[in-house]
Amino acid sequence: MVELRWSLLAAEDLENICLYIEKDSGRYARIIAQEIVGMVDSIPAFPYSGRMVPKYNSEFIREKIIKSYRVIYRIHEEYIEVVRILHQSKQLKDNLEE
Repeated sequence: MVELRWSLLAAEDLENICLYIEKDSGRYARIIAQEIVGMVDSIPAFPYSGRMVPKYNSEFIREKIIKSYRVIYRIHEEYIEVVRILHQSKQLKDNLEE
């Protein structure tokens, strides 16, 4: 199976999501974190099962939706990189690394 890597931004995104949810419910923040991480861990088995992100027009940039969040990942030859985890209401920027 292909190696899975998290970008620093994706890790920060997940942490910020959990901190925000934790203000209302620590239990729900843990549940969301587990669900997101579980889904991310399943990506290497079927990397092309996520839909292409239309804004980036690349077969190698994909996303999966979980709850209200988009997990955006990039498929490389040797590994898969989770690039961002964003709320669906957020507009995507031209550069994923912003």
